[in-house]
Amino acid sequence: MYRCSECDEFDVVQPMSASTTTHQCPACGKSARRVFTAPALSTTSGAVTRATDIAAASSEAPQVVRSIPSGTTPPRNPRWSPFTGASPVPAKRRTPGPYQPLPKL
Repeated sequence: MYRCSECDEFDVVQPMSASTTTHQCPACGKSARRVFTAPALSTTSGAVTRATDIAAASSEAPQVVRSIPSGTTPPRNPRWSPFTGASPVPAKRRTPGPYQPLPKL
């Protein structure tokens, strides 16, 4: 950002390596001095702010759930697996390796 003594402040978009202490004013053509200001911090949306606040509050005092809320489906059996179904396969019937064999045609 540069400030002209005759006009007003104006921004110049250029690489930091090309910045100089003075720049020509685009309105009047006089030399303007470079000024340093606070960075332009963008604001976040309300939804992001609420989510951040909820996460911060939860880290200090997490809510404890004592039961499953009504209207939700009960969790699956912890021993359920897409390969074995609802109950584990006995060790004698289990095939070696991490994958089940393909069915024979």
